[in-house]
Amino acid sequence: MKNKSRTFYRYILSYALVLILPVALLFLFSYSFLLNRYSQEIVVSNAQVLSQMQESLDTQLEQLINISYMIQNNSVVNLRTNAGDVVAAREAVQTLGMYNSVATLPDVIITYRSGTDYCFTSTTRIRYDKLFSEQLVYASHTTEDFLRTVDRPESIVVWPVDTVQQFGGQETEYITLFVSMTGGIKTPRLRTAYLIPASRIRQSVEHITGDYEGTVQITDAQGELLLGIGPVTRDEYLLSARDGQSGKTQIQGETYLISSAHSSVVGWDYTVLIPARVIEAPMYRAQRVMILLLIAVTAAGGAAVYIFSNRQYKPLHQLTVKALGNVPRPGAGDEMRQVEAVLDALSQESRAYRRTLEESRTVLLQSGLNRLLAGENDPRLREELGRIGLALDESACYRVAVLEFERGAVPDISRAESFMSSVSFGWRDAVLCTSLPGEGTLAVLFSNASLDDAAKDSLNSLKNYLEETGGAVITAGLSLPCPSMEIGTAYSQAVRAMQFKLVRGSGCLVVYSSDLDAAASLQDYPQEQMERLQWHLLQLDAENVRGMLRQILGGIGKGALPFNMVRMICFDVINMTVRTLSFSRSNQEAPAVQSETLEQLISFNTVPELTRLLEQFVEETCASVQTMQKNSRDDRLREMKDYIRDNCFDDLFSLQALADHFGLTPSNLSHYFKNSTGQGILEYVQTLRKEEACRLLDHTDEPVQRVGQRVGMPNVSSFIRSFKQQTGMTPGQYRRQARSGVAED
Repeated sequence: MKNKSRTFYRYILSYALVLILPVALLFLFSYSFLLNRYSQEIVVSNAQVLSQMQESLDTQLEQLINISYMIQNNSVVNLRTNAGDVVAAREAVQTLGMYNSVATLPDVIITYRSGTDYCFTSTTRIRYDKLFSEQLVYASHTTEDFLRTVDRPESIVVWPVDTVQQFGGQETEYITLFVSMTGGIKTPRLRTAYLIPASRIRQSVEHITGDYEGTVQITDAQGELLLGIGPVTRDEYLLSARDGQSGKTQIQGETYLISSAHSSVVGWDYTVLIPARVIEAPMYRAQRVMILLLIAVTAAGGAAVYIFSNRQYKPLHQLTVKALGNVPRPGAGDEMRQVEAVLDALSQESRAYRRTLEESRTVLLQSGLNRLLAGENDPRLREELGRIGLALDESACYRVAVLEFERGAVPDISRAESFMSSVSFGWRDAVLCTSLPGEGTLAVLFSNASLDDAAKDSLNSLKNYLEETGGAVITAGLSLPCPSMEIGTAYSQAVRAMQFKLVRGSGCLVVYSSDLDAAASLQDYPQEQMERLQWHLLQLDAENVRGMLRQILGGIGKGALPFNMVRMICFDVINMTVRTLSFSRSNQEAPAVQSETLEQLISFNTVPELTRLLEQFVEETCASVQTMQKNSRDDRLREMKDYIRDNCFDDLFSLQALADHFGLTPSNLSHYFKNSTGQGILEYVQTLRKEEACRLLDHTDEPVQRVGQRVGMPNVSSFIRSFKQQTGMTPGQYRRQARSGVAED
């Protein structure tokens, strides 16, 4: 009975202490300490909220920096190269519009190259002085401020919030962010400006300024105020006496709690000031309620423990005895280490299995896409694709794009997938297929497609990115939107559209249409007339240029060609004429062509309207040809020779690659070079390769096969045969003869 009573009361006492202890601790600590602790927790909570807001803004600002990188490395949006080409300028505006639609933070994106006259926005190309004096009028900044800002060497420059009047009407407060990826000790060449509405930043801090009557101040790296939201001004904050340890300050007799965060992306500092009275008011009420609640819980719990312990003593006593008797056995530590080793092995096997499963999923996805593009419509294939993450919607439409690389060029698939993610292709929007039958080809499957979607812009961005990173020319074809059951048909359309590289040259991007479907469409294209027109342009023969342009104009005016074919011919005539009349790709400019005429040609809607406008284009082009000097041909020829000398030792060098570089057809390039030099291109290349091979044989001990590789002829048999045809001896005989001659001397 004695042991029973001792255990029983010890059990009750332990539970009583556990229940009474919170109340005792509550009264043990002072009320001020609890209040201060609660205020600090609120400060930490606000710091977390502020950090989340800062990370959210940093994510969007980092997206703008990534967009700046793509804009300033995109040849289409290069303000120097499209200054005289309105067609390229229109494509630049469309590309910038795509980037503007991707960005979520700014209203307006502007790009500008230092030293030029024009800016580009997502809607137009415009002079910078007209843009900032008529369409975007700042209250505190001028056009001169804009020029000084874009010429500063810093990578990131910010204008504080300013009122901007748009198009003479609505006024909006904007923070203007200037980003240049060429910042440093030199003046940036190309800078992108983003007009970020102050209202969007206010929305992100609305719960801080509204619920807590707080103030948010955003400053740049130099401490200049960019945007202030709330009743406390920047001067009042700077003049206040701040306590760094408690995170408090006194402003006009009122205590404020301070939280701050720093942006590592753009260098902004975020400061939040919240009145202490707002934080402390709920504390008083909550503390009184908590005290009453703890007293009630303690009283009720004590009574319940006593009743329960009195009734259930025996089972609890048995449980106590059993617990006290559960003493660890000798060797229990070794068993635990064995269990930990087994668990570690299982974890490693699990990770390896997950990697294998992910690789298998990728293989299955590529295999399924290959079968899908081949026209297979088996329901089991659709179920299999759905299980690995590609669910095909029977009510949606899809578009297929095919990209073809030059011979020997291998695309970096990981870079392509990363770029697709960076410009918001995403898994749901586009899927990359890398297992096509043809060598050097890729396919992209666009979901939720329509005729007015951004698939062409996205494909053009991917094409430009792969050309810049891989250094290879890419030809692309894009299909029309097709139901999910006809994805194989869409793939065939993309392949047929890509066939137009035969008449438009490598590197083109053609969208399929019904007018371009039949094989007769390739025959209807005036390829022969286009080649003759380019030849007369190379010869600066104004009379024959006029005659050939009128011949092409007559073929269009007959009305037998489909409208899409007429539009393609129109664009090709404009681009080929402007590119051919360019003296060179260096610093010389193309002859002037009226920009108004080019704008009208781009926007024509009927064939008769095209005919009328193209006649004006013929006269302006012939007038430009007559004013050009014949000696400009020497510059083009000199550049051709320099390019051949720099690239002819590459085994991928070809006549087509040379023609694509200078914007000429292979036939015109060959005739132009031979008429100008009296020597064919192949003969000139063989001469250069022979001279380099002789130099290597004379001054190095490299094997003949290695010498052939270094001069662009990896096939040793072909190299020996070509060298013997030009010198009358094999490379080995030439080396021995050269060495014996040196020895005799």
